[in-house]
Amino acid sequence: MKTLAKSALGVAVAAAVAATSVQASEAVTMDPSLTFTYKNYYFDTNNKDAGKKSGHDWSHALIADFDTGYVNDLVGAVVTAGYAGPLDVDSGFATNVAGGSDGKQDDAISGFQQAYLKAKHSFSGVDFEGTVGVKKRGLETYSDSGSRVLAASSTGFDLSVGFEGANLYYTELTGFSERNTSTLSNDLVLGYTEYGADIDSEDDDTDVQLAVEKIQILGATYSYEGLDLAAEYGKSKEAVQQTLLKAGYSFELDDVSSVDLDARYGRSKSAGNLGDKAFGSDYKSKYYNLNATYNYGSAYVGVGYNKTKDNDYVDYYVSGNNDSFNSSLAQWEDYSLAEEKAYLVSAGYNFADQGLDGLSWDLWYAKGTDAKEIVDFKRREYGSYVSYAFDGSLEGLSLAWLYVNYRAQGGADDAKDQGRLASLYDADINRLYLTYSVAAF
Repeated sequence: MKTLAKSALGVAVAAAVAATSVQASEAVTMDPSLTFTYKNYYFDTNNKDAGKKSGHDWSHALIADFDTGYVNDLVGAVVTAGYAGPLDVDSGFATNVAGGSDGKQDDAISGFQQAYLKAKHSFSGVDFEGTVGVKKRGLETYSDSGSRVLAASSTGFDLSVGFEGANLYYTELTGFSERNTSTLSNDLVLGYTEYGADIDSEDDDTDVQLAVEKIQILGATYSYEGLDLAAEYGKSKEAVQQTLLKAGYSFELDDVSSVDLDARYGRSKSAGNLGDKAFGSDYKSKYYNLNATYNYGSAYVGVGYNKTKDNDYVDYYVSGNNDSFNSSLAQWEDYSLAEEKAYLVSAGYNFADQGLDGLSWDLWYAKGTDAKEIVDFKRREYGSYVSYAFDGSLEGLSLAWLYVNYRAQGGADDAKDQGRLASLYDADINRLYLTYSVAAF
């Protein structure tokens, strides 16, 4: 685990000292909480391509979350620990747990997913906040995955300052932990594959990992009467740099209907020697994403369009479960191949008006065309996500079912394009989620 920047530790120590001195003559106030969560996930993949195996990962987890709250409304700490174990996992299909050395893909994992300090203070209407340590982070261009029984996390610090509807923030990361490992924090690396000349064989392919020192992300947001703006710039040192601009506007048509509009622009390019090695010295890519959603009561329908230009879009700073393709076309697969045009139609309904509080259903259809240098390319998916959160005596229990029908085709006539074909396959996906949380205090 890498040592955190001295400046970040200084912020945390200074906040703690200030809290102690200022509040010394007052009673200590805090609102701690401890929550236990049980998760039981069943992931089934039915591969339709000839010669490909189908299989499943059935795993469960027990997680404890402790939060001190803010002591005297100034400082606090959060600790999350969890265990994840296999119930029935087919070889080659482990995704919630670690792959076993015996080839059965069924090793249990356990450890801390979060351990961080937090501080906040308000002065003359300006809000200051900071965290330091290991936590699950979510930004515009970086997101630790939370889609498995245990979440991924990152090591670093976060600072933010807000005034009325504006917010400015900075994050620096020096470590990362995968969602299916027991390690609290590992070094940052950028991995890639050097493909051999034989397009039909992996025997002459070489996997390479390059050490990355840190990730730095700076961003700003602004909200005012239905208008939401966001801008973010980030860079993994000597590896990848990303820029994200987003503008959204929501307005009401009448008492029961409204419209949401948003436009996004993303850019990714090599940031130095490491990025040049992984993607080529001239690597750059960008995308444009336009979306519109009509809401009526508890229902909505939406459309989206995404165009990726120049090269396949690299949506990560380092390797691991932390990528963030910030587009409505980030569905089961990211529709982000070079020159790909992608379209989305979505709809959903919340059944609360029908007396079924907690029940919702979302549907979507996505299609991609015109990817560069892939022979006979086309792909599409349709999906469904149904979820239900119980109340009353079963409050804390939730069930969900994800179904995706994904079909894609295309071929490469050049060895350098082999890696681009990973997202081109035919599969039916079923994922069942059971989650139960109970608060100890």
